[in-house]
Amino acid sequence: MSRLLFIIIFLFPILVSAQKGVTFIAEADARQVIVGGYFEMSFTLANAQGSNFVPPAFKDFKVLSGPSQSISTSSFNGKWTKTISYSYNLQPKRIGKFTIGSATIAANGKKMTTKPVTVEVVQGKNNTAKTQQELEAQIEDQVYIKTIPSTIDAYVGQQIVLDYKIYTSQQVENYKPLEESTYPGFFAEELSSYSESVVKEVIDGVQFSTKVINKMALFPQQAGILNIEPLRMRVSIVSPNQSQRRRSVFSYPNLMHLDVGTEPLSINVKSLPPGAPASFSGAVGSYVMQARINSRQINTNDAFSLQLTVQGDGDLKQVQAPDLVLGDSFEIFDTKVVRENALVESQGRFIGEKVFDYLITPKHKGLFKIQPQFSYFSMDSLRYITLTTRAPLALSVLQGDNSKASIEKTAVPKNTLKGIKTSTSWEQPARSFFGTSLFWILLGLPVLVLGGVFLFKQRQIKLSNIDPQARKQQLANKVALKRLETAKTLLTENKSRAFYDEISRAMLGYVSDKLNIPFSKMSKNNVKEKLESLKVSETPIQKFIHIINTSEMALFAGKDNSSSMQEVYQEALDVVSGVEAEIS
Repeated sequence: MSRLLFIIIFLFPILVSAQKGVTFIAEADARQVIVGGYFEMSFTLANAQGSNFVPPAFKDFKVLSGPSQSISTSSFNGKWTKTISYSYNLQPKRIGKFTIGSATIAANGKKMTTKPVTVEVVQGKNNTAKTQQELEAQIEDQVYIKTIPSTIDAYVGQQIVLDYKIYTSQQVENYKPLEESTYPGFFAEELSSYSESVVKEVIDGVQFSTKVINKMALFPQQAGILNIEPLRMRVSIVSPNQSQRRRSVFSYPNLMHLDVGTEPLSINVKSLPPGAPASFSGAVGSYVMQARINSRQINTNDAFSLQLTVQGDGDLKQVQAPDLVLGDSFEIFDTKVVRENALVESQGRFIGEKVFDYLITPKHKGLFKIQPQFSYFSMDSLRYITLTTRAPLALSVLQGDNSKASIEKTAVPKNTLKGIKTSTSWEQPARSFFGTSLFWILLGLPVLVLGGVFLFKQRQIKLSNIDPQARKQQLANKVALKRLETAKTLLTENKSRAFYDEISRAMLGYVSDKLNIPFSKMSKNNVKEKLESLKVSETPIQKFIHIINTSEMALFAGKDNSSSMQEVYQEALDVVSGVEAEIS
């Protein structure tokens, strides 16, 4: 019941959206774009089959590509949602603020229309750098990362969400951390559920592609100025003198490596204001509460349990069991925490749960109403809020019998004769089936059958001389080519995200099968040493890693067009075949 209450209050917006009917919406991945830049416009139909899609007239924009159609399904709380999207890459023709009109589609027997979308076109910065040194100096200003906190003024125990965001106007090949941030004075947890989509932003006349690369939830443990050390990363981009030229399938790009870092960040953490109610025990943020007792009727010599469940987005480690005001009719013997855990990540925040158990004994008989309270400091209203149960918990206490029950034992005199039987029976007593020969035969029969099947299978394997691991190694190339065939299908359907995911699985899966390493232990960081263990030469290894990096950075680096996907597919096909030929 407590989890149900949590879902209703904290996940209500998500539940409502998941249960909505048919929707048809228009979205742009940029609200501002420079002249000569481009952005993606998509029209998405959810929970219905659509037909007769009619896009708006893009009279103020040049259509670079589209419509690109994609279909996806997702599940939330057991309910499936199916969407179909039509996407266009558009380039503005002139400066100004322009409205993209409505698209229409027929769904469920009626015509549906999207709302118009407004996009502002601004003048871009005039980049006149000509020499290689000028280009590289210019690029350093066009690739950077920032730390973006949800707030820089917080209270002890409040949740602060920290976004690490990369900005680039260049083609990023890969990036890796050089020095992690530290969080002295904070309890820190990494958030895994956040949008990884690329968003275009115009900053000082330059159009950037931006993406959140990491998200942290921080809980300050003390008041004062707390400092977050910079995050330093090495970002590899395609050298500017090569990005203008068409790369061949086997060419390996010349990379320019930039070491970038965030600025130091200071958070002003304040102590909680005075005036906290008696039921306040350290909760800060937004909370819900529920209470229950394990019995509605007990005796005066019995004890009952009251469980208080609190759920919220603050630092639950600092939340203690609130004092219960029960009067002189009850005595609290013991209080303990029976559960404490983070339940879910909801809308980019941690939501946790803590359950307190109170062991209570009544002193007097009678009818009582118990209404526990829990208080927290609200970050929305900046005041203390007290929660209580909707209705008091009713308890009936009966007068108990405090005397201990006794069992009277009758002594049996020793050396007495048993009574003489007055009757007898000539019937043979029933024998138990347990322990008979038939019992043991039937019990062992399944074991004998399974053992025979196992031995038969083992004999078949030996007779056919099949080594499962060797077989997996032999089929590694075929499995990889099969996955690349699936990637080719996704390429023709222009499903870029699924395409690059299948390419990555084909490459890593190939090495996994060749070395009999679980796929879960394969990564782009260890693939180099794995290929070296297969005696693969340096050049194919570089191409192999390059394809994996390209797949990972595909959408972020702007490689979501058909020509780039075709190039990656062909390169992956050639590299896998080349490596197979080299180690065979």
